[in-house]
Amino acid sequence: METVKLSTKGQIVIPKGIRDIHHLSPGTEFAISFVGEEIRLKPLPAFPPASVADGLGFLAQAGQPSLSEAETEAAITAQLLADDEATKG
Repeated sequence: METVKLSTKGQIVIPKGIRDIHHLSPGTEFAISFVGEEIRLKPLPAFPPASVADGLGFLAQAGQPSLSEAETEAAITAQLLADDEATKG
């Protein structure tokens, strides 16, 4: 077990070894909770959970021209960014 100190701003530093093992990078968001006498930090997923239904509409539809790989990637990226902005409200 490692020891850390609370700063005057209420911050703690997660030791580098733990950050490396768990792939925690700057900007990672955490859920924090008390469980008994413990303070628990749980990293939140970098991307919201997705379902198969979320991918509907990305597939080609009858009567529509095929897109190139670059056009497909651009369209998917644009839609994901739009969906992300919509969920952030």
